[in-house]
Amino acid sequence: MASSENTTASGWVASFRDPDAEMERRLRVGGLSATSLTAAGASWDAVVIAPLERGLAALDALDVPLDSGYGVYADYRRYELIVHVAPGTAAAVVGDVQGVRVLSRGSWVLMPTNGDGTWEAACLSRPTGFRPRYVDPARLCAAVLAADEERGARACAH
Repeated sequence: MASSENTTASGWVASFRDPDAEMERRLRVGGLSATSLTAAGASWDAVVIAPLERGLAALDALDVPLDSGYGVYADYRRYELIVHVAPGTAAAVVGDVQGVRVLSRGSWVLMPTNGDGTWEAACLSRPTGFRPRYVDPARLCAAVLAADEERGARACAH
């Protein structure tokens, strides 16, 4: 799992909003062999959230542990978060949440194959073992909307 040097705060936003210098170096030298185009829909679907920080805030709101075996990836070029969910579960719940889309059967996504990956597919939390852990897509979408409301309330307060 990639990590930041930020030691004053914990959580997804604090750890992965921007890569630290060492992570930047590893992403630059990752090369083509560090990623591969992977089909969604068989072992997992994915929920893609833009912008990245919005998705990270949703994971924080859900108290998803940083290194817990969930499939969580960043596309730092497009500034999007990619979260694995159980196959066939996302399309029914995502609906029309602006900036959120589903990758399911028939979709392809660039995924890290080794190490941290690249700027287009950086591993934040790699699935482990024979029983992958998935974030619940309904709870994830609700957390995205709650994070939007909280951000809006903070903006109005200033």
